[in-house]
Amino acid sequence: MTLEALLKLDPYSLGKEEKHKVLDEYLVNLTRYHYEHCATYRRMLDGTGFDIGQVRHYEDLPYLPVSLFKDLTLRSVAEEEVIKTLTSSGTTGQKVSKIYLDRETSAGQTRTLTRTVASLLGNKRVPMIILDSGNVLKDRNMFSARGAGILGFSMFGSKRMYALDENMELDVEGLKAFLDEHRDETIFLFGFTFMIWQHFYKKLRECGYRPDLSRGILIHGGGWKKLVAESVSTVQFKQCLNDVCGIKAENVHDYYGMVEQTGTIYIECECGHLHASNFSDIIVRNPKDFSVAGKGEPGIIEVVSVLPKSYPGHVLLTEDEGVVLGEDDCPCGRKGKYFQIHGRIKNAEIRGCSDTYASKFGKLSGLEYVIGDDKTVERMPSVPALPPFSEPVISFFNDLSKLVMRQGRAYSDVMTFGFWCRKAALLKEKEKYPDLEHRLGRGIVFHSTPSNVPVNCAFSFAAGLLAGNANIVRLPAKDFPQVQIISDCISELLETSHKEMAPYICFVKYPPIQEITDLFSSICQSRVVWGGDATIAEIRQSPLQSRSNEVNFADRYSISVLNADAFLAADDQDRIVQNFYNDTYFSDQNACTAPRIIVWVGKQKAEGKELFWKKVLAYVREHYSIAPVQTIGKIHALYKAAANLKLGHVTVEQPFLTRIQMDSLDPAMMDYRFNSGFFFEYDAKSLTDLLPVATVKCQTVTYYGLNREEILKFVNEDHPQGVDRFVPLGKSMDFSLVWDGYDLISTLSRIVQVL
Repeated sequence: MTLEALLKLDPYSLGKEEKHKVLDEYLVNLTRYHYEHCATYRRMLDGTGFDIGQVRHYEDLPYLPVSLFKDLTLRSVAEEEVIKTLTSSGTTGQKVSKIYLDRETSAGQTRTLTRTVASLLGNKRVPMIILDSGNVLKDRNMFSARGAGILGFSMFGSKRMYALDENMELDVEGLKAFLDEHRDETIFLFGFTFMIWQHFYKKLRECGYRPDLSRGILIHGGGWKKLVAESVSTVQFKQCLNDVCGIKAENVHDYYGMVEQTGTIYIECECGHLHASNFSDIIVRNPKDFSVAGKGEPGIIEVVSVLPKSYPGHVLLTEDEGVVLGEDDCPCGRKGKYFQIHGRIKNAEIRGCSDTYASKFGKLSGLEYVIGDDKTVERMPSVPALPPFSEPVISFFNDLSKLVMRQGRAYSDVMTFGFWCRKAALLKEKEKYPDLEHRLGRGIVFHSTPSNVPVNCAFSFAAGLLAGNANIVRLPAKDFPQVQIISDCISELLETSHKEMAPYICFVKYPPIQEITDLFSSICQSRVVWGGDATIAEIRQSPLQSRSNEVNFADRYSISVLNADAFLAADDQDRIVQNFYNDTYFSDQNACTAPRIIVWVGKQKAEGKELFWKKVLAYVREHYSIAPVQTIGKIHALYKAAANLKLGHVTVEQPFLTRIQMDSLDPAMMDYRFNSGFFFEYDAKSLTDLLPVATVKCQTVTYYGLNREEILKFVNEDHPQGVDRFVPLGKSMDFSLVWDGYDLISTLSRIVQVL
C-alpha cells in the first residue's frame, strides 16, 4: 500500500493483521531505498553485517539510536534537494539532531499530521491560541523542534494568536480580545507541556483572570520531566487547567513525538492512552536482550514511521521507557497499539560521601566539605611542609589500611587501596628513593579526581600526602559507597589517633563552578588533574601561581595482549577471565587503564577467542549489571564506528558484549570507542603489530601469556611512541607512584639544596 492510499483511510482504521502486513512491505522497501541512497546508512548496515535480503518483518529491521542524528549527516537525497533542516531542542553547548527534508518528505509530514489531528478537531480549521511566543519562528530554513511543532500545528488554525509576548509574559489583554472575537466557537490550543504549566497556568493563577475555554481543545507535548520534578501528574495537570480556564479534561490531549520523525505523532485519546496511527507503530524492546516485549512489559521505546524518505529515520530507538497496553481494543474505538510513556531512561550509575558541611563562604554556595572546612583551607598555606614518606604519614596510612580493610570488605577496589597503603608496602616504595634527605613537600596540592573511578581520589590524595603536602581533594560528583567508606575512615582517624594530620587533609565536592576552582588553584603549589581533555582544558582556565606546577592525567586508552595458546593450555582459565573482568567491566570500562583493544597472538587464535569470550560472557552475565542507557550507547557507538571505519566481523551479545574484529590497527579506532563491554579485536603476528596504536594516547598494555623478554624486545627494538606501563592481566588498576610517566613523589616535592 502506498502513502497516498494510506492517507485516504481513517488514520486509526487498520487492525493488527492488515496493518502489520502494510508496514512489513512498506518499511522493508523503505530500508532498501535508504540503503541505496544514503552512503552512511549503507556503511552502517554493511559494517554491522545486516543483510536486508533476509528480512521480512519490520520488527527485524535495524533500529538507529536517535542520538546518531547529532553525530552523523544522514541524508538520502542530494544536498540541493533539501528545502528545510529541522533541529532538535538542546541547551547551549549540546549537539542537536539535524533532519534534512525534501519537498516530498515535508509534504508527506504535513498531510499525515493533518489526517491525524483531524480525528480530534475535524476537517474544518478553527481559531487557534498558540501558548508560546512568536519569536520562536525566526529562521524558516532551520527550525528547532519547538518551532517545527508550532509551525506544523498552526495550519489547523483559521486565525492565530500567540498567548505569550517576546518576554514570555502572558498577553492577558490580547487573550481577552481574541476570545471576545471568537465567543461560542471551538478554540484549538497548542503548546509544550512545561511552558503551558509555567507561563499559562501559573500566570492565570497569579493574575486572577479566568478565560472561558470550556469549548477549547488542547494538544500539548514534551516537557513532562520538569513537571514530574514538581510532582505534577497527568490528572493534576488537566484538573489545574480546568480550574483556571474551564477546559474539560477529555479535551486535553498529550502527544508523543520527536523531531527525528516530524509529522508522526502519537495522540492521547479520551481514555488517556497514546495511540499509533496507520502511518506508524511503536515497539517496546526488552532492555535485557532487546527482544520485543509483550503487552504490559515495560522496556525501551522503538518508533517506526512510513514518512522519512529524505533521511533514514524510519526505524528509531529512542531514549524513552514505556509499555504497550493493548492493540485494537482501546475503549475509545481507535485501532492499533495504545501505550504509555514512563519517561526517559535513567542515566547509568557507574558503581555506587560522608555527611557534608556547607561552606561558610557565602559566595561559594556550591561548595561542600566532606573532610575539613573553610578554616582548614584558610590555614593550609601556613602548614609546614613534610619530608616525603615521613613517619607520621606512614603511621597514618598504616592505621587507615587496617580500618578500610575491615570496613570495605565488600569492595575489592577499597581492599586494594587498603593493601597498597600498609606500612610494609610504603616502606618498600620509600626504598626506591635514596635521595630523600634533602626533599620536602611543595606545599598544597589541589587534586581534581575523575567522576567514574571511585578510589582514584584516595590514591591521588595518598601520593600528595606521601610527598609531604597538604591536600585539597575534589571528590567525584557521583555518590560512591567506596568513597564514603574511605572518607569515614579518614575522618575517624583525624578525630582520634591522628589529629596532627587534620591540617593536611580537606575533601570537597562541588559542581563545575570556575570560581571555586579558581580559589583552590590560586593557593596551591601543585595541581593534579585526572580527566578527559575537555576537563583539563576547563580547569586550565583557572590560573596557578607563577611557581606552581601541574600534572595532567589526560584522556587515554589501553590495550590487552592475550596469547591464545597460553589461555587454551591454562589450568586457571576462570581466574584469567576474572582478571580480565576486573580490568574492564569492574570500572564499566571507563578507566583509562581499561583495555579497549584486544590483540591476540599465538597459533590457535580462533579456538582461544571462542573459549575465552564464551567464559567472559558467562562471568559477565552472573556478575555485571548494565543500564539501558549504556546498551543504547553501545549501539550508537557501533553504528558510528561502522559509518567511519572499515569493520571486520561484528559480534553482539546484547546487552553485555560487543566485539568488533579489525583487519588492521589504526589509532582512529579510538575516536569511536565506548564502554560497558565494547571491544575492538585484532589478530597479530607479533608485538610489532601494536605500533600503530601504541601512540602517546596509549597508557597501559595488559598481557597474558607473554614473557618479560618479549616485552623488553618490543620496547627496545620497536621503540613505541607511547605506552607507559606493561602489567599482567588483572593488574591494570594497581596504583603506582609512577603513573603515566610521572614520578609523583619527585613531581610533588622539591629539592632543598644545601652547599
